[in-house]
Amino acid sequence: MISPKTASGATAKQDIPEQDTISEKEIICDSVYQNKNYKIVLRHFSWEKSYEENDKNTVFIFSKKIHGKYQELFRDSIESHTGDYEFRDFNGDNIKDILIQNISDVRSNWTYYLYLVDLKNDRLTKVKNFNQIKNPNYLSKYNLIDSQVISGRNWTSFYQIKKDTVFDFGYVIYDGEDENGKTVDFNKEYDKTLLKVLKNKNYK
Repeated sequence: MISPKTASGATAKQDIPEQDTISEKEIICDSVYQNKNYKIVLRHFSWEKSYEENDKNTVFIFSKKIHGKYQELFRDSIESHTGDYEFRDFNGDNIKDILIQNISDVRSNWTYYLYLVDLKNDRLTKVKNFNQIKNPNYLSKYNLIDSQVISGRNWTSFYQIKKDTVFDFGYVIYDGEDENGKTVDFNKEYDKTLLKVLKNKNYK
């Protein structure tokens, strides 16, 4: 029997008090991961929205069918406002990773939890601090992530996944007018900042 892995010690029993499930979503992943027999379950205990880092309302369970029966490989206790999920590659290995929606702020900027998928070892790796990135977008050409944040003044930053953690390069590009009322050429500033990132000693 395979022992289920947990993320950062987070288990359903420890993080979410025992209570009735109000909604459960089951996703058979055969069309995404062929011949792997994976299944995802999102078990929601509350739709009350929280923005606190330590609050949880959902259990995410990742399983594999072995000898006709699903065996749990991984579980994590998370906060998800919508229960939405996506499959997108975020580390350049051409394997679709798993994103589970975290929060949506007042301007509808979404954040996600990211779980990197290792098909060879039937393993998930949760990427630390990924849910701090709003509206993440993977730039496969550069193995980078940018974010397009809607705010009083829209802005963009660049990130990269290093093993199981997100690295923030620390650059911010603002759109619209600057503090002097001059309109910023966003595309030009984006290209200039991207070049700085590619030359940064921490870029790989």
